[in-house]
Amino acid sequence: MEELVAATASRQVGREKLEGIHYTPADLAKYVAQKLLLHASLPDGGTVKVLDPACGDGELLLAIAQELAERNVAAELVGTDTDEHAIKAATDRLANAASNVSFRGYVSDFLLGLAEVNSVAPSTLFDAEGEGGREKFDLVIANPPYVRTQHLGSARAQELGRQFGLSGRVDLYQAFIAGFRSVLEDHGSFGIIVPNRFLVTKGGESTRRLLASRYRVNEIIDLGDTKQFAAAVLPALIFASNTQLDSQKIPVTSIYAAAKEEQSSTNAESIYGALDGNTNGAVKVGTDTWSIERGEIAVRSDSGFDKPWVSRSSDLEFLAAVDEASLFRFSDLGKIRVGVKSTADKVFIRRSWDDLEASVRPESELLHPLVSSDTAQRWNCRHSTLSILYPYDMTNRKRVPLDIDRFPRAAAYLKLHREQLEGRKYVIDAGRKWWEIWVPQKPAEWAAPKIVFPDISTNGKFAIDRTGALVNGNCYWISLSPEQEELGYLAVAVANSSLAMRYYDARFGNKLYAGRRRFISQYVEHFPLPDPENPAAKRAVKLARELEGATDLATPSLERDVDAAVWSAFGLEQP
Repeated sequence: MEELVAATASRQVGREKLEGIHYTPADLAKYVAQKLLLHASLPDGGTVKVLDPACGDGELLLAIAQELAERNVAAELVGTDTDEHAIKAATDRLANAASNVSFRGYVSDFLLGLAEVNSVAPSTLFDAEGEGGREKFDLVIANPPYVRTQHLGSARAQELGRQFGLSGRVDLYQAFIAGFRSVLEDHGSFGIIVPNRFLVTKGGESTRRLLASRYRVNEIIDLGDTKQFAAAVLPALIFASNTQLDSQKIPVTSIYAAAKEEQSSTNAESIYGALDGNTNGAVKVGTDTWSIERGEIAVRSDSGFDKPWVSRSSDLEFLAAVDEASLFRFSDLGKIRVGVKSTADKVFIRRSWDDLEASVRPESELLHPLVSSDTAQRWNCRHSTLSILYPYDMTNRKRVPLDIDRFPRAAAYLKLHREQLEGRKYVIDAGRKWWEIWVPQKPAEWAAPKIVFPDISTNGKFAIDRTGALVNGNCYWISLSPEQEELGYLAVAVANSSLAMRYYDARFGNKLYAGRRRFISQYVEHFPLPDPENPAAKRAVKLARELEGATDLATPSLERDVDAAVWSAFGLEQP
């Protein structure tokens, strides 16, 4: 044990990227190991075999070895990784971990090995004893790389989908989860660290299907914004066993930074101590206060994967009540579009064009106000301070670039940045002019009234724009026809309300650091709208119109009134 503790202590504190991978912090590794063993059914006597298929420098294996050693259980550890330096580091750290612990490390691609089990070279993980030539393990513990579909490449993603029976968007960690069945004993269990978005996003549907149809899920822990990694990834822990069930109830616990008004009389020594307690609510850890929620998700093996996994019964009741009172969804207003993407913002977007020399100051008819996430406001778009050089025919719904030679100052300005703009090879390869914006959207629709909102904000920041402003790529917009005006104001009233924020948290739950929310189209399209003929809904519309032109002094009072009206429009009592 002393050797094992010394090996743990010898690891450097700094966590650096290795080929895009963030290694597991020691405290988190210990917690994952403890939880995995809590849920696992270990064989009686003998040696427990443990695999980490993306072991890095061996932190998770070191943690599980320590926990098994404390239980006087012998362990045979196996690690694979595609990086030979990582395997060497893991070998050095685990070589003398404890007298009853052994380690074998392979420079190997776990997923590729599963695909090519009959053709891999000798002395790899997959030429050992076991069904189909695969070595079997009692436990798998893993923190696979966080590689999303767009970074995998479509060919690799499709290949993994075919290999492991995955559909839709395929992230690398999903293939690892699918592959665990091939290397786990019948009684075996796994614990894995993954991005938490699988719980609620449309792209997470395949992961939810995979877990519900192929495993018994013992517990899910959403670590929220506890900042376990330097990367901007919010992790979750999944603990499951190699057993298939027709239906199951999965315990789910989440922890996020508490709202400022939340008070706690419960204290814990660490985040992990707070998670292991029984508190359902606020818990104080040092100077920080965290909000812990516990619940269950009832799932079947053959259906329900298209819906987010929501655990609290109070949330389910609230969602049912809102859905019952909803007559429309935001998707009924029209397509939710992302804003323009120039892929060269420093060229096309400025706060002021007046500081340029007159000879290269673009003509005013090509400069348009721009709503961006850093200038977006609730209720109206009057305060935009940005403008964009937009060289397109504003009367045409299709993307029709202007004859830039008719605008000599704009042409001169763009030529100053020609090298940078021509560096966007994808623009030229698409048959476009080198000075074009990559995603200009539909030029003629900018003039119409539209709902605008930023991609990321703590609370709803939805507004009606009547200025004809363009919308930046960090925001979304919904174009409104004249007959949709009343419904548009109702939508803004709902989206800026506390009811919508509770609806978001209950149905989607995708919070980032510091309580910020992602208002992406796949969430917002499901936002509810009550009957617009409801008297409370009409009052909400009237108040939203007033807020569009309200002074800063009048806004707080009006916002309280519109919030109450929204709750009433859904037939619910405002908290």
